[in-house]
Amino acid sequence: MRKNTMKRAVAAGIAAMMTVGLLAGCGNSGKEASSSGSEEDKKVTIEMWHHISPDQSTVLLQMIDEFQELHPNIKVETQSVAFAELKKQLSIGVAAEQLPDVTLCDTVDNASFAAMGAAVDITDEVNEWGEIDNYFAAPADSTMYEGRYYGVPYYSNCLAIMYNKDIFDEMGIAYPTSDWTCDDFKEVVEKTTTPDHYGLTMSLVKSEEGTFNVIPFIWQAGADYDSLDSPEAAEALTMINDFYQKGYMSKELISMTQADMCASLFIPGKSAMMVGGTWLRANIKNENPDMNYGVVTFAKNKNAASPIGGGNIMMMKEDNKEASWELMKFLSEKDNSRRFSEDAGYISAREDAVADSELWSTDPILSVYAQQLKEAKARGPHPKWPEISSAMQFAIQDTLSGAKTPEEALKEAATEIDGIK
Repeated sequence: MRKNTMKRAVAAGIAAMMTVGLLAGCGNSGKEASSSGSEEDKKVTIEMWHHISPDQSTVLLQMIDEFQELHPNIKVETQSVAFAELKKQLSIGVAAEQLPDVTLCDTVDNASFAAMGAAVDITDEVNEWGEIDNYFAAPADSTMYEGRYYGVPYYSNCLAIMYNKDIFDEMGIAYPTSDWTCDDFKEVVEKTTTPDHYGLTMSLVKSEEGTFNVIPFIWQAGADYDSLDSPEAAEALTMINDFYQKGYMSKELISMTQADMCASLFIPGKSAMMVGGTWLRANIKNENPDMNYGVVTFAKNKNAASPIGGGNIMMMKEDNKEASWELMKFLSEKDNSRRFSEDAGYISAREDAVADSELWSTDPILSVYAQQLKEAKARGPHPKWPEISSAMQFAIQDTLSGAKTPEEALKEAATEIDGIK
């Protein structure tokens, strides 16, 4: 069968690079209880992996307890895996055929696991469920591969523009509003650049974070990863390169993560604006709780698109498919989706849950991100997104270093991506 063939192929590649030792601590759950003749013998045990940090997982674990109370014949064993390790652990699990029944995954990885035959096709279940139309389009798109569903969106986030209100006030510049244009954006970046602070901060590091920060401007200009050799893509990268070369942005951004740039430039008032996501709100609160800042949606060019981040729930085994699907549905109910995302500081992937939430409609920061999510896009979705992203990262770095013009760098990336597809 196709799924087993794919697993054997993946196993051959991964086993050569990684040791089974990484599976230590993943447990051997997922097996049915073996107490012969007891009630436990009738109980189905399923395992769920998640990457939610301990300070954000309280509500998730509470909901799993509630699920077990409602379904006394289903036992759920959870395994916490660090976000940075989760994809690696799942890949090793594919090779060793030792996978959880259900797992959270990064939205950008859902298509990859679907393509390798590791994620279970739940299209029939999703269609019968009838709830997917209540989700924002971008998170829903991230769960699909070749027109089929291989996951359910769980939580979302996206990027927007954070700005330092004190800097704008001191300079007598009006705060940006949701109707601003690309030309307005360029003008504000230039005006707010002074000897004391940069106009804009965004991660340009050679990693997925750099792609994540640059791709919204490519989308806004009217291009995408499969049209990087277009004038629209060149327009976007030229604008960013102009900001960089003219000193409107710090030269250090080429090696800064999003957390780095927030801590080093935005929080101490060394940058008037920052491309940032909802998660950086916690960084600001922890390091400078009195910071006077606001958030505005991206300026409109041909559109004002933002990339989504967040997590999806995938089913990885069909052994206990019915029980696994019941858990996925329960966690994805509108009220449960709202509860978890509100508590953890994310945005629900469900548009109806956001509409019912006072937090996302009244909070001056989160309400803007909820609005931005309506005009967000999923990266790809593509099973080889890491390779596509790498080609884009080289184009960004080659441009900023002056090794190539934006057009030359993007043309080279486009050729490489054509070979990947």
